[in-house]
Amino acid sequence: MRVATDYIRHAARAARKCAGDPLGGAPEPPDPEFYKTLAKALEEIAAGLEQLGKEE
Repeated sequence: MRVATDYIRHAARAARKCAGDPLGGAPEPPDPEFYKTLAKALEEIAAGLEQLGKEE
């Protein structure tokens, strides 16, 4: 089974954007879209872990 990672990677990019540029850029506050994407990413992680548990 292929595990979906699109939302997980998108959430990681958004989190890095909220943390700020490593070269000293100002961080941006999280917006509602960030939390929506983060929630979807966590759902994908949970589904992937559940699938792995069923395969064992």
